[in-house]
Amino acid sequence: MDAVNRTEPTLEAESSSWTRRILLWFLPLAVVGIGVYLYGSAGRYVSTDNAYLKQDRVDVAPQISGDVQQVFVSENEHVSTGERVLQLDDTLPRIAVTAAQSRLANARAELAALKAAYREKLGEVGVARHAADFSTRELTRQAELVERKLVSASAYDTVARSAKLTDDTIGVLQLQVQQSAARLGGNPDQPTDSYPAVQAALAELERVRVDLGHALIKAPQAGIVSHLPAVGARVDAGRAAFAVVTDHSLYVEANFKETDLEWVQPGQRVLIDVDTFSQHRWRGRVQSISQATGAAFSLLPAQNATGNWVKVVQRIPVRIVLEQRSDDPPLRDGMSANVEIDTGPHSRFDRWFARKR
Repeated sequence: MDAVNRTEPTLEAESSSWTRRILLWFLPLAVVGIGVYLYGSAGRYVSTDNAYLKQDRVDVAPQISGDVQQVFVSENEHVSTGERVLQLDDTLPRIAVTAAQSRLANARAELAALKAAYREKLGEVGVARHAADFSTRELTRQAELVERKLVSASAYDTVARSAKLTDDTIGVLQLQVQQSAARLGGNPDQPTDSYPAVQAALAELERVRVDLGHALIKAPQAGIVSHLPAVGARVDAGRAAFAVVTDHSLYVEANFKETDLEWVQPGQRVLIDVDTFSQHRWRGRVQSISQATGAAFSLLPAQNATGNWVKVVQRIPVRIVLEQRSDDPPLRDGMSANVEIDTGPHSRFDRWFARKR
C-alpha cells in the first residue's frame, strides 16, 4: 500500500509538470504561430473607408458680368447640352454692338475718302502733265521767234518761267500722290475691308457680338443643374454662376494608404459598399492610380525638411469605375463608401520572403 501511495503523487506531479509546460510554452507558441500564419497569409484584399462617389462636374462661369434677367430651368433639373439656362441683361452689349458698327462704317468711309483723294491727285498729275507738254511746245515756238527777233526777250522769259512752274507742279503732285498711297498702306487698289483700320473695326465688332452672345448662358454638357442664381442677381465674369453635374460616368475616388498599393493594378475587381444603402453592394474595377499623393495636390504641400519631422503614411487616390445595373439605387456625387480590392493571389508572406534587397 505504501508503494502504491508513493507512486500516485509522482504521476500527479509529472502530469502537472507537463500541463505547466504546455501552458507556458507550447500553447503561446501555437497561438503565435497561428497568428503569424493568419496575418502572413492575408493581404490579398486591401480596403479603405476613405472613399467617395464622384461625378464629373462643370462650374459654369459667365464670360461677361451682368444681372440675371431670366432663368430658364429649375434647381436640380436635367438639362441637355446647349440648352438655355440663364439670360443676362444685354443692354450694354447691344449698345456696344451699335457703337462698333458705327466705327466700322466710319472706317470704311475714311478709306473711301482716302481712295477718292488718291484718284484726285492722280487726275491732277495728268492735268499737270498736259499743261507741261503744252508749255514745252510753247517754249520751243517762242525760242524760234526770239531767234528771228519776232518777240521780245521778256516774252520768252515769261513762257520759260511758266514751263518751269508746270514741271515743278508735277513734282509736288507726285509727292502728294505718294503720301495718299502711304495712307492707303502702299496698295490703293486692294479691297476696303483688307486695310488695317477696317480690319480693326471688324474685329471690334466681332468681339462685342461675341459678348452679346455670352449674355445667353447655355449648358456645356448634359446633367443636373444646381446652385442657380435668382432673377436680378449679379453674376461676375470668371466666377461660377451655377454647376452642371453629369448624370453618367459615376466613379469612386478611394484614398488608399501608400503601404496598401503594392499589388494594386488597373483592371482589378472591386467590391463597393455605399453608406447610404447598407443592404446593396456594387462591383467595379480599378481604372487608374494617381501619380501623386493627395498631399502633393494640396494648396500648401508639407515641408519635410525640418528638424521636427514626423513620418506620416500618405494617401494615394485610386479611381474605380462602377458597374451599374438598372435596379441599382440612385447614387449621388459625394456619398461615402467602403471599397475592397482583390489584388489576386498575393499574401504578406510574398512581401516578407520575396523582397529584393
